[in-house]
Amino acid sequence: MTNNNESTKPRVLLVEDDSGLRASLAAALEELLFEVDPVADGLQAVQKIKESVYDLLLTDLRLPGLGGEEVLRQAKALYPDLIVIVITGYGDIRNAVNTMKLGATDYIQKPFVKDEVILRVQKALEERKWRWQSRTLREEAPASDVGNLIGESPAMLRVKELAAGVAPMRTTVFIQGETGTGKEVVARAIHHNSPRKDYPLVTVNCAAIPATLMEDEFFGHEKGAFTDAQQLRVGRFEQANRGTLFLDEIGTMPLDLQGKLLRVLQERECQRIGGTQTIRLDVRIIAATNANLDEKVKSGAFREDLYYRLHVFPILLPPLRERREDIPWLVSHLLQKLCAREGLPLKQITQESMKGLVQYDWPGNVRQLENALEMAMILAGEREYLLPENFPAIYRSPHSSESLPTVTIPPEGANFHLLVSQFEKALLLEGLKRAEGKRSRAATLLNMKRTTLLEKLKKLQALSL
Repeated sequence: MTNNNESTKPRVLLVEDDSGLRASLAAALEELLFEVDPVADGLQAVQKIKESVYDLLLTDLRLPGLGGEEVLRQAKALYPDLIVIVITGYGDIRNAVNTMKLGATDYIQKPFVKDEVILRVQKALEERKWRWQSRTLREEAPASDVGNLIGESPAMLRVKELAAGVAPMRTTVFIQGETGTGKEVVARAIHHNSPRKDYPLVTVNCAAIPATLMEDEFFGHEKGAFTDAQQLRVGRFEQANRGTLFLDEIGTMPLDLQGKLLRVLQERECQRIGGTQTIRLDVRIIAATNANLDEKVKSGAFREDLYYRLHVFPILLPPLRERREDIPWLVSHLLQKLCAREGLPLKQITQESMKGLVQYDWPGNVRQLENALEMAMILAGEREYLLPENFPAIYRSPHSSESLPTVTIPPEGANFHLLVSQFEKALLLEGLKRAEGKRSRAATLLNMKRTTLLEKLKKLQALSL
């Protein structure tokens, strides 16, 4: 399979049922050093897309068998960043415009001048190169815009909506999400969009502080309060006064300190260890956890009254596997961040590499994604593009030719139909397992229609009776 890096020709899949026009366009593109795969219908096009990785899809809208719109849908499902240009007749302008909503970059109306097509293709490929830079404009947005939270999935749009709504308030916020989902990023967005933005945002990782030091960390101490107290120390609550205190991994806090924290939240005042002065506090609290605090409350490991003090305005951060459409945006943002940090030219990523990242489940979420990109960036060296081989095998697309299963036929032969049936059953069960039992998602993972999946599952059930 051809890899998309700076030393290879851009790959174009040309889908046109008019043989003369197909040959003419293919020749013109090849003269400009494009690698062209010309096909005559939509079914061939979809098969090609499943087998190979392309930089651009140039497809007629009206095709025998499978139409250009469906080819576009399936191509975008496999490669969200694929550039698509639609060729349309005069009477199909409205349909061509609709394809733009599905992700097409441009459309060209017949009859056209061949040079116009070449110009549009060159422009579109140049746009693909600069798309990474345009995505990072979100990072240059003012801090008052919660839009700088990365992601456009429905789940992330809901998070942005909640964060924007609660930011101007004093309300205590409770953020729940798996490790690496970006709980601190959301906390920072809320703080920077609040009236407290000109005052400190103080972060405390409760899991990283030994229980014996946690009270001192929160409330500070007076000079001479204990043997090693050589000077006064201001605690985190005082440091955050008039600002925001972010309590990360609140579920790890010891029970005795939970009671003291509850009193501070109720009275809005505290005392340093060894002190007698009452310090009035004006602090907004944002708490976060990756644990199920409901279970901790039931088991007695977390105080119920403190839980309800913190659980005023909950925000649930979805894991990355439930918002895969955000991965291209996150990859762009993280590459820009990593390259800027290291003083390197901006790296890009091939479609095949991106496909593998989108399909992986990311148990470590955004933090794991950033680590994977940093490793790939190092292994890519001076190359502009991150190739699949720059990533560990677990992040590579399972549809690549290297991932074909090993097959052994014994000397006495094999029952072909039985083996195929067993392999199909294993694939279906694995798909359901990966999709956590959600059939629509399993169908997407297996690249089949939901109705087809249901039919095959019914057949399996019948066979097992």
